[in-house]
Amino acid sequence: MCNRFIQQGREVRPGQRAVVLLRGPGGEFEMPFAAAAFGGPARSESRQYWIKRQGAEPVLVPEITRFGEKDAATGAQNWEDVPAHSAMEGLLLPRPAGKDYRLLKVVTQAATDDQTARLGNDRVPLFSLLPARTLPPPAAPADLPDPPLKRPPPDQWELPV
Repeated sequence: MCNRFIQQGREVRPGQRAVVLLRGPGGEFEMPFAAAAFGGPARSESRQYWIKRQGAEPVLVPEITRFGEKDAATGAQNWEDVPAHSAMEGLLLPRPAGKDYRLLKVVTQAATDDQTARLGNDRVPLFSLLPARTLPPPAAPADLPDPPLKRPPPDQWELPV
């Protein structure tokens, strides 16, 4: 179920920051966002639940070189190498009130028989290939500004001040 991954030479475990690509104005995954906190897996079969009910948005987790799985039977940590410029599919949840991050769920699919035998787990992340790019490092909490406070809209019968 992907309990860790290597992004830009750095191991990312649950609760640690990762860089993701958000969709830009043209609909392509092109806008880096460095304040995603890895929050575990999300099954591809429940992708619509995360999007419609939890308000998640699809993202890509770029420049992944390996991902890790814990063997369900032995508890051993296993690793799988992936091709250069691989990106995992993810879902980025809305920013919780008072927090300086957004949770990242890595989308998983059923593992093949070969992957299950190698990794000892029945789920693996979904991957795609991207062109090479330079990404910013993950953001530290102090680097993130608080979202601007929005004033509620005036009542229909009130005049704006």
